[in-house]
Amino acid sequence: MSAAKDEAFVISKIEPTHFLQPSRYPGSGVTTNKFLSNDRSFVLLAGFFEGNNQIRLVRRDGSVVAKWPLKFSEIFKDTSHIHLPPQTDWNIDVHGALVLPDGSVVFNFEYGGLVKIDRFNQVVWTLPRETHHSVETAKDGGFWVCARRFHPQGSRSAFEPFQTPYNEDTILKVSEDGKVVREISVPKLFYDNGLESLLTSTGDYFLKEMAWDGEIVHLNKVGELSPNLAGKFPMFQAGDLIISLRKYNLLAVLSPKTRRIKWWRIGPWVRQHDPEFTKSGTIIIFDNNAYRTAFGGELSQDKSLLSIPRASKILSFNPNTGEIQNIYGQRKGQELLSVLRGKVQATPDNGLLITEFEGGRVFQTDAQGQIVWQYINRYDEDHVAEITEARLYPADYFTVKDWR
Repeated sequence: MSAAKDEAFVISKIEPTHFLQPSRYPGSGVTTNKFLSNDRSFVLLAGFFEGNNQIRLVRRDGSVVAKWPLKFSEIFKDTSHIHLPPQTDWNIDVHGALVLPDGSVVFNFEYGGLVKIDRFNQVVWTLPRETHHSVETAKDGGFWVCARRFHPQGSRSAFEPFQTPYNEDTILKVSEDGKVVREISVPKLFYDNGLESLLTSTGDYFLKEMAWDGEIVHLNKVGELSPNLAGKFPMFQAGDLIISLRKYNLLAVLSPKTRRIKWWRIGPWVRQHDPEFTKSGTIIIFDNNAYRTAFGGELSQDKSLLSIPRASKILSFNPNTGEIQNIYGQRKGQELLSVLRGKVQATPDNGLLITEFEGGRVFQTDAQGQIVWQYINRYDEDHVAEITEARLYPADYFTVKDWR
């Protein structure tokens, strides 16, 4: 399908092409469930459901406890904060979402704004900024969020040799009532820490009129080291932030107070997403391990060819010893692929909750790497709808006693 026809289908609301991927897995809904009927844990899913963006909370059997239908056009009627506003509600998705104990949800419309909605689907507040990719709670209250600022052509560049127009990724600390209380420029972090060489090690000639994608770093995760895990990471302190820069295959840890980069490493992960501190003193990473060459047809379609090897994996890295382990994806039967996006969460029993974005798939493993729960977001016989986020919550996390 040509890119023009593809977009026409979206604008005319015929087919949500941007949300669909070729199906790699059989089944629909919960296809594996090895949990007992009295298991009270919940799984949050964010993606394309029932014809639009939606966040839902489900039980192990797939029954929906709560759902939040999300229409960008109804929440952000004024789009002046966005450099390139979406043409329709099918031209923007949810990327980065979490649920709070009172049943409210906080989420990003990708590059469209941060939103809080209560458990009754009423908007509590909006933050009109180009937020994206991830939302994580801060231990002293509020949220850490990825954002960006657009600098138009002709404006002065603060990051030579990069020339405008470009997007400057920033880290936002957002209060519980939706106000920005701190903003940290990611490119400036690297320049101020004497690491300009990392951001310019691209092989580009940096000609005055060079053609490039307009992204200096492509930030895709900000996460905080919690006090209960800080003792496992002697080189860091509680409150330090881990960030992921996809464009450079780079992870870094920094102090948001001093703005000093304490540690960084490039690879062996490739185009990675969602690094997370764990109770074992390691950082787990969704290693996409693929490039956009895996996409067929026009690049704008972002559709993975079924013939491409399922090369993505989950890595565990110990920043203290330097040890790296492939903890999922290394054995037959564990194959997965997401060229873009992807999430991973460590579970209390030393397993993993993995969001395979392009597979329209969320699955949980036990400590031995066996799948104990799986959900497929079936769209039709040949396609799945993408899932951008999944999170596991125990029942006692919530203060809500009755979800009706």
